[in-house]
Amino acid sequence: TLSPPALCLSALDSIAASWLVPRMGKFRTLYPDIDVRISSTDDVVDFSSDDIDMALRYGHGKYPGTEKVLLMTETLFPVVSPLLLDRIGPLEKPSDLARFPLLHDDMRDDWAAWMDAAGVKGVDVSRGPSFSHSNHVLLAAVAGEGVALGRSVLVVDNLSTGLLVKPFDIDLKAHHAYYAVYPKASARRPKVVAFRDWLIREAAETASRFTEVTGIKM
Repeated sequence: TLSPPALCLSALDSIAASWLVPRMGKFRTLYPDIDVRISSTDDVVDFSSDDIDMALRYGHGKYPGTEKVLLMTETLFPVVSPLLLDRIGPLEKPSDLARFPLLHDDMRDDWAAWMDAAGVKGVDVSRGPSFSHSNHVLLAAVAGEGVALGRSVLVVDNLSTGLLVKPFDIDLKAHHAYYAVYPKASARRPKVVAFRDWLIREAAETASRFTEVTGIKM
């Protein structure tokens, strides 16, 4: 008996943990004969030498020699656990962030950019714990360790369940977006087509739910 065709996917740790993995059961239900093997890495995939069928990437969309599909754009805004608000008090205006620990990922300049967009002066955005992956920042935020600068794609599920809340209507458009990337030679392979089309549908559903929860378009 032939084993089912596996699809080998390379994905950033953040998008894999916070968005993709919780949705994989839906794909298995639709395509029980396609096993998906997820390799979580920040490294750029070399499709000519790596045993990878598709990559899920965050960037400007410049991936020479490949086919790519824009899945989701991203918006940045503070998110906080109701547990932390119960401990420290409400976040009524952006300057109130001075009383809260700030959580950081590797893109440490984003907090300063959001504060500028909010017109806030005098908040030290360099303070607070830092994590190498955005999904670790979210885990810390859910645990009430501080306020995170949420990334719309990664926080939509936590906003939907109420584990995190969005205290302000000030949003910063990210310069990067999420793409599905695959070799041109693989563009018509049934497992690649099936997974790509499923990702597109899931991305559209995520954007719709994000708008429903926040009132803003992703």
